[in-house]
Amino acid sequence: MSPPDPLLALALAVVALALLDRLGLWMEARGWIYWRRRRAQGSTLGSTFLELQKIFESGKAEHVLAAKHDTAKESPDPIAGHLAKDHAEIDALCREARAALDRGLQAEAHRALDRIWMRLAVHIRAEHKALFPAVAGARPDLAGTLQTLREDHDFFMATLATLVNALKGTGPDWTAARSGFEAVQRRLAAHNALEEERVYPVADGLTEAQRRQLAGDISRELATLPTRYDEGPLSPPEP
Repeated sequence: MSPPDPLLALALAVVALALLDRLGLWMEARGWIYWRRRRAQGSTLGSTFLELQKIFESGKAEHVLAAKHDTAKESPDPIAGHLAKDHAEIDALCREARAALDRGLQAEAHRALDRIWMRLAVHIRAEHKALFPAVAGARPDLAGTLQTLREDHDFFMATLATLVNALKGTGPDWTAARSGFEAVQRRLAAHNALEEERVYPVADGLTEAQRRQLAGDISRELATLPTRYDEGPLSPPEP
């Protein structure tokens, strides 16, 4: 049996790489992975946190931050109740977005989705910077649950950014937009239930000093929004 032709082998390898690249771009366009049109992020465990750090804290960010609160003021609610209330407010925005998507109202849908992206971004930032480290220290057995929640966060941010950007142009694909948002809503409902049932109660079980510190940290993060939150529908900065 003669050895394979090296030129043929090289050609097959090039074709295989090209096909792999096309598959990667197709999956990237749907927000499933990062390929070559978007900068690769770190590990799943920390990728969303690093992106949020860049978007919200970089002096070079396209949109600067504006504190919407008195930094000395803390939420009077228990930590679990405060975060669950934030879930409820985001759910209300989701209903607003869904109604606009169902009616094909592009400007309204774009604005609602952008506000959801921003509210989820600061909510996620509060959990990654303050809540999750505290819970991990108190309950090491919840490490797997926290990783699942972080993976959900990656999905929410990537999918919503894709939807917001898709609704900027003319002639959006409404079927794809509705399908993508339905996927976010389904996963968000399960995600919120997991947090409220297994993670948030841990925070309320910390010592009084720990709770006071954590409540203040979470309140400050949730109250600090991009300036454009009150200015209308601008899309998320692209990585």
